[in-house]
Amino acid sequence: MRRVFLGNFDFEHQLASEVYAASGGGTPALNLQLACCWLGMAADGDQIYLPGSITSEFMSDLKTAGLPEVEWISAWPRHEEAARSEFVPWGWSEAVAKLADAQGFTANTPDLAAVKTVNSRSFSFACEREWGLSLPGSRRVENMEELEAAVAELPLQQAREPAWVLKANFSMSARERMLARGTGVKNPVRDWAKKRFAYQQPLFLEPWVQRSAEAGLQFEIPLQGDPEFLGIAVLLCDDRGQYRGSRICIDAQTRETWQPAIEVGHRVALRVQQAGYFGPLGIDAMQYRDDRGELQWRPVQDVNARYTMGRLALGFTRLLNAGQVASWLHFPWKESYGQPFSKWLRCVAEAQQSGTRWIATSPDQINGQTLHLVNGLLISETTEDLYRAEATLMRAVSALAETSC
Repeated sequence: MRRVFLGNFDFEHQLASEVYAASGGGTPALNLQLACCWLGMAADGDQIYLPGSITSEFMSDLKTAGLPEVEWISAWPRHEEAARSEFVPWGWSEAVAKLADAQGFTANTPDLAAVKTVNSRSFSFACEREWGLSLPGSRRVENMEELEAAVAELPLQQAREPAWVLKANFSMSARERMLARGTGVKNPVRDWAKKRFAYQQPLFLEPWVQRSAEAGLQFEIPLQGDPEFLGIAVLLCDDRGQYRGSRICIDAQTRETWQPAIEVGHRVALRVQQAGYFGPLGIDAMQYRDDRGELQWRPVQDVNARYTMGRLALGFTRLLNAGQVASWLHFPWKESYGQPFSKWLRCVAEAQQSGTRWIATSPDQINGQTLHLVNGLLISETTEDLYRAEATLMRAVSALAETSC
């Protein structure tokens, strides 16, 4: 059955809007700019909803690179056609479930109350607490008094004022959170917290730790039967925790390194299934160094009962030959850089003269407007070549940003 992919990448905003009784979703521009990310999952003949136009040149480049030949649609198919298509959203919210029903799609919709439960930070926090996995000093707080008391109790970090992060019950990829330092709660954090407490929603205080490595553990939760572990995508993030890509085709040593987190991940997957959810599941795990410099685990950093960028990244493994490794990198782009993303990527690749393939997986423009979030796939014969290509690309992006200021 043909699949129709909807990129409601503002899924957590949709869940939060349901809680806050606000207008659903908050970032339609984000959904538009990330729609092409579904190329990691789509197969020939599938449809990707994209309310805009892309150039035939981009579609030709995708075909040349060996990516699937998909159909880009800006309007929903008629009911007869929709009934013969499987509807696949990024995540299941009430708004998306209503859309699928109204358009007549075939859809395997999980219980929406379960979706909201397992995607909340309350759920992952409870798992960490029950299993003794919480970060030292982490707290669930439900009002300003509890927040101020929890911040005041945070320990010093290497004899300095503690750095900490305050997260909303529904948040994603460095959004819906506030970073701060010290043992007091000042603006703008105070006002941000008050607004969320006004809706009777908890917030979650965590110490800001020195990340050593992060990975996305990918599972599929069936309606019946045991959860299936699909693989690992090592996460590449910047200093603020913003997602910058995934490294795929993990070797045996990396798999062994992350085995403690994978074992905990299986426990989380079972707990998610018991809550009534089925479908894609991503669990972000982290290694970090404590104040003594010792390596520690946080195996349940985030629980995402939806598709994730790591899951989409794993889909690109079908393009790889035996022994090859790859990274799918994401970064911001500006018109002030003075050239299209695809042209710039080709120039960087040609200057390298290496065996690494560089494939633009996002178009230069949608509806004639430059994309501000772009992504590209790097495919190498060895991990050493891949690491060099990653570093080269990131240096080139940084150089662009500096010269365009």
